[in-house]
Amino acid sequence: MQSLIQPFNVLLPMLYGIALIYYGFYLRNGNEQSGKWAPNVLLSALVVHLLYFIARSNFQYFPITNSFDSLSMVAFSIAMIHLIIERTSGEGKTGFFFISIAFVFQASASMFHVVDIHIHELLTNPIFGIHVFLTLVGISALAISAIYGLMYWMLAKQIKSHNLGIIYRGMPPLDQLEAMGRLSSILGLVSLGFGLIMGHFYAYRVLGILFPPDLKIIINDVAWIFYLLGWAIVKIKNYNGLRLSKLAFWGFIAYAGAIMAANFISTSFHQFN
Repeated sequence: MQSLIQPFNVLLPMLYGIALIYYGFYLRNGNEQSGKWAPNVLLSALVVHLLYFIARSNFQYFPITNSFDSLSMVAFSIAMIHLIIERTSGEGKTGFFFISIAFVFQASASMFHVVDIHIHELLTNPIFGIHVFLTLVGISALAISAIYGLMYWMLAKQIKSHNLGIIYRGMPPLDQLEAMGRLSSILGLVSLGFGLIMGHFYAYRVLGILFPPDLKIIINDVAWIFYLLGWAIVKIKNYNGLRLSKLAFWGFIAYAGAIMAANFISTSFHQFN
């Protein structure tokens, strides 16, 4: 197994690192060649990353056996969501910020890859694996939306003060940042929604309960409902600009804080090691 996995642990951080360098040049200098190469290298990294997951799944378990496996999955999710947004919007300069996160997460996952692992029974079920994947992608997309909200917020302040730094001068216009944040939020809402549905379906099959009394499940369900209601309010009230960016940012902070609190105050069957 190690002989099959080890090359991926070396190649993945390299590919994300190269993509990060190209995105950095594109953000700083607006170099069009860097702007063309960056998403292509990132796509290559995602393909290799997908092959890595397939290689791991050949051992009959979903590859998220420990915290570092989770970091690798989040790195993939962040990079994938960013590439979708970049391809859709035609704007890639914000890629430096998101791919830097993906690079750090994947480098950590590769560096601290665990050889001797304990396979939890849950991870051998493909339905549960799809549930975990969609949920992580959804949460990652909502996190990206929150970061776009923070970018909008900070850039608006810089514009108001008439004091744009090097990084801010390379950023896309405010309206484009807002549109990219909206798209990320929609992707997150849809992916998280399907992930939660798969989770409830699996819980009913295994436990005979559609809504298990698990604090993490309750928080995710409530958060998804609040995000859905938030989108309805945004549409009805026609919220945009700073109000929308602050809503996206603080909404995710509250969501993440609730999940972290749940990890400390309760046990959950979402434990894989």
